[in-house]
Amino acid sequence: MIPYFPAEGGEYRLSLGLKVLQPAAWIEIDSNFASETAEKKRLLIENRNGVFLALPGSEAGQAELIETLSAHLLEHHADRYSHTSEGLRVAATGETVQPDPAAPLTAAASLVQEDVLLLQPSSEGHRLVAGLLGFPTRWRLADKMGKALAGIHEPVPGYADRLSRQMDRLFAALTPERLLWRLNFSLLDNPSLHQPGGHNDPNAGRGLTAGNIGEKLWFRVERQTLRLLPKTDTTVFTVRIHQARLRDVVTTPERARDLAAAIDGMSEGMRRYKSIPGFEAPLKAWLAVVAEG
Repeated sequence: MIPYFPAEGGEYRLSLGLKVLQPAAWIEIDSNFASETAEKKRLLIENRNGVFLALPGSEAGQAELIETLSAHLLEHHADRYSHTSEGLRVAATGETVQPDPAAPLTAAASLVQEDVLLLQPSSEGHRLVAGLLGFPTRWRLADKMGKALAGIHEPVPGYADRLSRQMDRLFAALTPERLLWRLNFSLLDNPSLHQPGGHNDPNAGRGLTAGNIGEKLWFRVERQTLRLLPKTDTTVFTVRIHQARLRDVVTTPERARDLAAAIDGMSEGMRRYKSIPGFEAPLKAWLAVVAEG
């Protein structure tokens, strides 16, 4: 089951919605660890440039991230990780991880379920300099690499007018002691974890009906965190994916009403961006039935 329901309360606002995160809660580990890290490693082998990119000069930030991550795992998940002379041993897989000095960030594929993106300050603002992105929700790493925050979020409806300046100020004010987190959700007709495309798709979910949408539509949550690394002034952005069939998430009348209200609260542009129009009618019909109890 997904531990989060971002539509709770029925309100949808385009906002940062960031909250302070206790350092011990930075990384999440669950029963999907072995299968999800195996999938990341497979993607690295079969589609390396699709899931890992790094600009020259980002190596020190990558190395600091792996150093910080390893220390965190040993401190807060000591039952799952142990230090050996050969590297960090992962109990769930039996693998001992020794980072590649030329591409340290790739070690994260074996260590955590989160995707990890690194941004560093530049004259244009914080710029994406490296990323391990196995499980994107409808975006491609190559399209964003090297861009500053405004360019990264350019396709998001309303971002430039309502969030761009806030985001720039937030990144500039981050401190190593203060971690932040937020949630985002999507509704997808495909359960694949690796989904590099699909925004603004008018044909998404065209085969769905009120009778089958609870089974065939997936509720996907992104748990996002921000953390500043002090040595290299690198900001770490992690994304952890949780997803389940819609029927296994919207299990009460209250949740059905909240999700319907959240969708109604989206702008038309946001609904198109999230590719909802193709299945909005059967979704609303299904939610109405669940809302009646």
